[in-house]
Amino acid sequence: MPDERAPQQERSLARRAAILESAASIFDRVGYGTASLSQIATEAGFGQGLLYFYFRTKEAMALAVIQEQNDRTFAVMEKHADLESPFSTLVRASRGIGELLLTDAVVRAGIRLSLEQGVFAEPTSDFYDQWIQGVVDAFAAARDTGEIDGTIAPELLGANVVAYFTGVQLVSDVRTGRKDLMVSLDTMWSVLVDALARPDHKNRLRSVVDDTFGGSAGHQAPVASDAVT
Repeated sequence: MPDERAPQQERSLARRAAILESAASIFDRVGYGTASLSQIATEAGFGQGLLYFYFRTKEAMALAVIQEQNDRTFAVMEKHADLESPFSTLVRASRGIGELLLTDAVVRAGIRLSLEQGVFAEPTSDFYDQWIQGVVDAFAAARDTGEIDGTIAPELLGANVVAYFTGVQLVSDVRTGRKDLMVSLDTMWSVLVDALARPDHKNRLRSVVDDTFGGSAGHQAPVASDAVT
């Protein structure tokens, strides 16, 4: 009996994932207010009845996209964790999140939905609170390892650097469809290294930024796929 149920469960999960990806693609392109269930069904290649089986409302789909975006974003931060150099963790994680913004419609849609008012305020607020706390923890660890001097409290750094990153990617999206995102992140971290790093770590952290972004300030960044311009 378990052998008979397993393929059904796998198909069910695959269908749900396909619907989620299709919903994200539509939300990314036209926004939540304009998106319709018929558009999402067409994108997924399923009838609307099947959509209702997995998601009772468009709002439920959007909330699922936000949750999946959260999971993918935090997975990138965990992937790049570096206990010996917490500051490097932040630099490399920002590159990873930037790559998701260029290639992953779910992440782009989740970010776009987070900027829309109303029903998404609470889940997106929770996401930003968790993200900020993760950055705060990294800056606290960087202070404890001597990478930064601690003049500015980690709590202030965390909140403001998340805002800095969010603004950089948003302006990059509006101006160039994120074609210059890596260049902008390279510049952001160069500024932060110069402002925060202790003298005995500054050259090494500058090298981390250069290695992470490949000197993006002097090169063209990858083009975003299906990004909103």
